[in-house]
Amino acid sequence: MSHTLDSAASTWVPVRLPRAATVTDARLQLHQAAQVANAAACSYLTPAADDSHTNFGWSADLRAFVSQRVTLPSPRRFAWRPADLTLMAIDDGAVVASSLHLAGATLVDAHAWARQVCADAGGDTARYTERKHYEIPEHAVARGAPFDADADALQGLAQFWGNVAPLLGAVAHTETGSSDVRLWPHHFDTGLLVTVDAHRSIGVGFSPGDHYYDEPYWYVSPYPAATGAPRPPLAGGGHWHDHEFLSAVLSWRAFAEPERGQ
Repeated sequence: MSHTLDSAASTWVPVRLPRAATVTDARLQLHQAAQVANAAACSYLTPAADDSHTNFGWSADLRAFVSQRVTLPSPRRFAWRPADLTLMAIDDGAVVASSLHLAGATLVDAHAWARQVCADAGGDTARYTERKHYEIPEHAVARGAPFDADADALQGLAQFWGNVAPLLGAVAHTETGSSDVRLWPHHFDTGLLVTVDAHRSIGVGFSPGDHYYDEPYWYVSPYPAATGAPRPPLAGGGHWHDHEFLSAVLSWRAFAEPERGQ
């Protein structure tokens, strides 16, 4: 392990997650909240071929994921802070110009706030849209229920993301050909891509959970997947995932309880 990775690993804060059901519910609600923070970028920015106009970076100062800069007359970035389920609009001076705590609010309330932020920043609200060109997992919040995620589950996920950011940043810093570390609002994973050559790459990242694993997990995914190639044993509780994609996976239970090797 390099000095950079060692230094990043030393910042890790132990995470104690509550019951799996509350973590899943919190993750799904945060996924909905991220779409509101992404709406202005989808509405006002020129679409990028790789959808990079929609992704987020982590701000250690705000403890939040922050969108691309939206070029309104008064430019704004939109952020979502997982620990307390808060949306923020940030100006070019890194000042939080407006915020909305989502507990008890609905998606209608959230988009009304975001639309008003865009209007106050000089944006044409006729261009504001909630539509996305992708689908995300279903949740009652999308059908009008208020945000009500468990506070302990939110805090646990926020601690994970706070831990993940410096570690993935260290990988990006040490690996030649690495992209920036970004969170993607479709699959909701935080990761980077290391380009090996014109034909090969390796994805490295962290997911807070999905329909494959109902818990947070790390992944390392080679591309293209070598069908039929030998797969070496993975230390530390990791395993190979080969359903619909090939990846080395380390689940939260495996690295939280390595003595069990789950």
